[in-house]
Order: sequence, then structure tokens, then C-alpha cells
Amino acid sequence: MSKTELTEREKEVADLLLQGKGNKQIALALSITESTVEFHLNNIYAKLGVNSRTEAFLQLGKPTAKDATEEPGNSGVAEKNEQLYSGEKQASTNRKNKNLPALIIAIIGILIIATLFFQAQKPRSYEREAEFPDEFTVGQDLDRSNASSEKVHGQFGSQGFGPWLPQAGFVKYYNIEIPKSGMLYLQLRYSKYSKSSVPILIYLDDEQDPRESIYPIDLGDWNKFIWTEWIALGDIKTGIHSIKFFTNGQEFGVADLDKFILTTKPP
Repeated sequence: MSKTELTEREKEVADLLLQGKGNKQIALALSITESTVEFHLNNIYAKLGVNSRTEAFLQLGKPTAKDATEEPGNSGVAEKNEQLYSGEKQASTNRKNKNLPALIIAIIGILIIATLFFQAQKPRSYEREAEFPDEFTVGQDLDRSNASSEKVHGQFGSQGFGPWLPQAGFVKYYNIEIPKSGMLYLQLRYSKYSKSSVPILIYLDDEQDPRESIYPIDLGDWNKFIWTEWIALGDIKTGIHSIKFFTNGQEFGVADLDKFILTTKPP
């Protein structure tokens, strides 16, 4: 719309607005109060369909066909107002860009905290039945009523048939997820009804040297089970690992392997 639709007083206020004067200067120029200036400005905004002083600048500075004939100087005012609006818009953009690094840092901080939180929620222990190794060269799947799932990897360390002669070999378990680096501990549940003279060696991943060894105790009954004490296996890194139990074998077997637990949480 053009200024012709404003009242005479609103036109006076609009003209001073286009000259870049503030509310106090407009009030002094027209001998009215600042609140009256604000009243007229609100009416001008409503008639122009705008919400701010800058938008009013631009709207009033646009020449209509009639304004172009009667007020040829308005194009210069519009250009000036356009420059003022562009400068204000650029300043707003600069403020946003200035705040961007802080925002990025804040987002990264939130992501780190969330990652640590969910990492802390992950179970730090790994439990597995021993009767289903991913790879083995000695022993067999046997039923034992007192085993945790009524099955074991039995007669580990013997031929698996009479006269139950010694046989060296191993069992290996893959895809063991360790969620936290640190000291790794092992606990093994087993049964044994033979001499306690041959150890079970414990290897991690493809290491050439054993981390530890276990001498199973003769329990006097293959259907009687016991947990070892917690065995410290040394430091390990977060990730997917494997564990191998190896024995040189003995008559009647070294042990029936029932279940094992690995953890980085100190027992």
C-alpha cells in the first residue's frame, strides 16, 4: 500500500520514520509523547501488514505507480532502507555464525556423555555354556544332570572311549565381546573324577603364551561341580576376543567343562 491510505498524523510519523529518526526524535518533532508515537507506529504496521520497524521502512520506501510520479525521490529512500535491512540481516547472520562453534562443541559434549552413559550400561560380564565350543580337538558333548544346562564338554583330555587314555587338545570359543578395557578375570565351572596332576592352560586370542593355568580338583564324582576362584588373566582391550582351554591330557580326562564367566569388573 502507499502512504495515501494513512492518516495525516500517520503520514507525518511515517515520513520521520523514513528519515531514520527514533521514537524520541519523532515525538519532539511532532510535539507529542513517545507513547503516542508508538500508538501511530502500531497503526502503521497494521495497515502495512508488517511486524517491525525495518519491514515498515521497506514497505514505505517501495514506490507505487502513483508514488513514482508524485515522489520520484522515494527510490533513493527505498535503496537506503534496503541497505539498512541488508546490514541488519547480515549482522544477524554474523551473530549466528559466531555462536556456531560453541553449539558444535556443546553437541559433541552431549554425544560424548551419551556414549559414556550407554557404555556404562553395557554388561561388563560374559557368560557361556562350555558344551558348545566353536572349535575343539578333544572331548565331547555329554549329559550331566547337575550341570548348569544338564550338559558338559566332557572327558576333556581323554580319548572319549574306553580305556579313556590321555589325549592332548583344546576347546576354543569365539565372538566374546569385551565392552571395557582393563584387567580380565575368569571363573570356570567344572567337574572332575581323576587325579589332579595335569593343568588346563588358558590362552586369549591367538597368543602363543598362556595367560594362566588351572589345576582342577578331584571331586570324586563326575556329576559334582565347582567354580574356580576368580583368575586374573591380565589386561585386555575393548573389542571381540576368543579364549582357548588347552590340556596335554590325562587318563579318564582332565575335567568336564560346564560353564565359564569373563569380566572386567573386579570380583
